[in-house]
Amino acid sequence: MITKILPGTNIELKSGARDADLSVTGVVAMALPLHWGDQVTVINAGDNTLYSLGYKTSDPAMKLVREVMNGAKQLILYRLNTAGVKASAEVSSGITAEAVFPGTRGNDLSIVISASGEKWLVKTYLGTQEVDSQIISTAADFSPYYVALSGTETLAAAIVKLTGGTDGAVESDYTGFFAELEKREYNVICSTDSDRAADVVSFVKEQNANKAYVQGVVTGVYPDSENIYVCNSTGGVTADYELTPAESCATLAGLIAQAGVVNSLTYCRGITGWTDVRPHLTRDQQISRTQNGEVLFVPLYGSPSVLYDITSLTTFDEDHPKDFGKGLVMRTLQKYQGDLQKLLDTKCVGKIRNSVEGRAQIKAIVFEMTSQNYLAPGYIEDFSADDITVTAGTERDAVNVIVGIKAVDTVDKIYVTVTAL
Repeated sequence: MITKILPGTNIELKSGARDADLSVTGVVAMALPLHWGDQVTVINAGDNTLYSLGYKTSDPAMKLVREVMNGAKQLILYRLNTAGVKASAEVSSGITAEAVFPGTRGNDLSIVISASGEKWLVKTYLGTQEVDSQIISTAADFSPYYVALSGTETLAAAIVKLTGGTDGAVESDYTGFFAELEKREYNVICSTDSDRAADVVSFVKEQNANKAYVQGVVTGVYPDSENIYVCNSTGGVTADYELTPAESCATLAGLIAQAGVVNSLTYCRGITGWTDVRPHLTRDQQISRTQNGEVLFVPLYGSPSVLYDITSLTTFDEDHPKDFGKGLVMRTLQKYQGDLQKLLDTKCVGKIRNSVEGRAQIKAIVFEMTSQNYLAPGYIEDFSADDITVTAGTERDAVNVIVGIKAVDTVDKIYVTVTAL
């Protein structure tokens, strides 16, 4: 048992006797170098990203964002190269137009200014698409959107294209990305960069040790961890682009976010947008790489599919039993830990007296949440009030809560014997 200094709930996941929406779900965090956008952009399902990222998600330039958002309800996207130069142009004498974000995408912006009575009509184009139109008297009246105008001179009719935008150097590590994630709630972190995989593995381990229950999707490593999924061998094919095994980590992250505790990814067919997988592995290759803890994409009855919903855990012991290697089981256990922590933090800490009656109240709160949110939908089984123990801690303001739950996995293997008569 960890001794707490600060108030709050501390949850530990233990392998118990093997007989024995509260926390966030569906949110992926990812870091990428981009050609446009702020350092952090939060994208929700259905959002138009033309302004925030410079492209719609249907554009091949946004293929990794698109792959995540095919499943996730939200993406926290961290830009790794914000130190570039903003594109700009002199619109007229003493008046300058400057892109609102640095990056080469700003070089595709144009400004057209024409007279509109006693005022000026300012239109902004991204490529050939008009993205903004404003009627102003002076540059100070212009509301920045794609571009900002500055200067005190009189406006004049003009057609200008912005130039000089650069993307800037990519950050050498994920320090800034990880610092940003400390402020946010999410449940899957994805990296398509094999050079950053070890950093993500360490960060996920640290976050879970600090009771921020997250999972990671990485490539190029074999971390042997119940909280990490690995995609090293297979990628995908769509009508617009192909995905390397590393890039398909984005797809897997979206699928994990979508599945949550409700569905297993084993034999998950019909991956959005995919027409095929690359390469096609032999059965022996599938077996050996599954034994190594890899998630594989395979053609299944003519449809691109996930072969097996597994984490990268391949070494099992008393504290890391074999079912910790199953994705659905670990997502269920992690979600339960997050839900239980938020429940106790919001309903119990600082609100309930540490008395016999108070501890009974805590037990009732835990039982109700567990029964309604996990037992009733079938995510766990064989659960009763007897599986909850709430006792007074050694300190006057502490209680110890022990909850035993048995996560329910899907049927992933069927052994059939056919007898010829």
